[in-house]
Amino acid sequence: MAFSGTQGRRAARASAVAVRGPAYARRKPRTLQETLIGAGVVPRRHRFRPHGLLRRWFAAELFALAVLNAAASVALLALAITMTVTGMRIIVALDLAATIYVAFNAALPYAGVALVTGGLLKVLQTAITHRNDRFGKLLGAGTALLLIAGGVWLEVMLGYASFVPWMFRPIVSIAGGDAAARIDEANRALVAYFEPVFAASIGLLLAAKQMKSVMHAGQHRARGYFVIIGLTASTGALLIGLYAAHRHYVSHGASDSGLYAIGGDYFAGDRHIYGSLFAPGVRCRVSDLYGMRADPLNTARLEDHRGVDLAVNYGTPIRAMADGQVIYAASDAGLGKLVALQVAGPHQPVLLAGHMSRFAVKPGDIVGRGDIIGFAGSTGRSTGPHVHLQVCPDAHLHRGALACGQSENPYEVWPALAALARMSCSDGPIIY
Repeated sequence: MAFSGTQGRRAARASAVAVRGPAYARRKPRTLQETLIGAGVVPRRHRFRPHGLLRRWFAAELFALAVLNAAASVALLALAITMTVTGMRIIVALDLAATIYVAFNAALPYAGVALVTGGLLKVLQTAITHRNDRFGKLLGAGTALLLIAGGVWLEVMLGYASFVPWMFRPIVSIAGGDAAARIDEANRALVAYFEPVFAASIGLLLAAKQMKSVMHAGQHRARGYFVIIGLTASTGALLIGLYAAHRHYVSHGASDSGLYAIGGDYFAGDRHIYGSLFAPGVRCRVSDLYGMRADPLNTARLEDHRGVDLAVNYGTPIRAMADGQVIYAASDAGLGKLVALQVAGPHQPVLLAGHMSRFAVKPGDIVGRGDIIGFAGSTGRSTGPHVHLQVCPDAHLHRGALACGQSENPYEVWPALAALARMSCSDGPIIY
């Protein structure tokens, strides 16, 4: 049957339209993902409804979510910047260090409870939505285990911290000496890595989500702008967290103005009480940090270093860092010639200065800040002239020997030592 005139032209157009394929193949790709699908790089998949809040968050592409992710990324970057020298100088200049520290630590106990609760809810959700899905059950159980373990560890870590409300304090002592000692040892090993790992982990999660969002941004310009802002901020937080952890790992025994620590200004309200361990102009450097380290006299074994070492010339006068009373001045097998100063005032700690060459005070002496209490040396277990500076919250004499007192919380003692070391050596650890 033949067609002529208008009918023939219509048939030709209909035939042309028929071979052009479906609508999604005709229009120009709007997103990177559509381009990759069109090129055959990424396979086309059927839409599915993801299970779990984390997977739904990762899958969702909404304008409000992009704004929320960007805000979270910027806040995380602000936290990470405080682990840098520049960031620390900014918050100190703004007098915000103590405020940030208090706010951060006040939220940690509740974060631990939230993690445990989230883990338990994940167990329930997995049991309901993955009844016949073995992979889903395994993934859900693993996620729940990580959440519960992280929450429990966070509570145990804070169990003996003075700033934690009593209702959140786990009774670690019930476990007995060995278990409590292992927990304490792990805390000391992890203390300087807690904040860098936190920033890097959350930064990685946000960056991965926002990299996916970039692929879906397409012509949604406003959403795309927020995604780019969030991706930039989260990537910055990730890099800073990784670098901060790396610098702490490699900086033992080195003088470095970029050292990192966690915590806050332990002496925020009593900053005026303390001064330098040495006279103005004396050159010194932080030669070793607080925490687990290789034993300098036997590198094959680890030891728990409970102070900060300040390398200084032999015979340098050592000064009292605060007003107080000398409660101990004698030789110790490990710390050599050791002076313990009880700082004057309520709830003030005892400061230890070890490895002296000789004493300038005796037990019972009342000293003022800046008074000479001894001279730097290398007595005891030492590889060279330096001063071992240590903070004891509740030191006391026991049968003629000095006991540091109650269990030291590394999350408070390390920032305190970092602050004191910074007062004495200009290249001491930077603290948050």
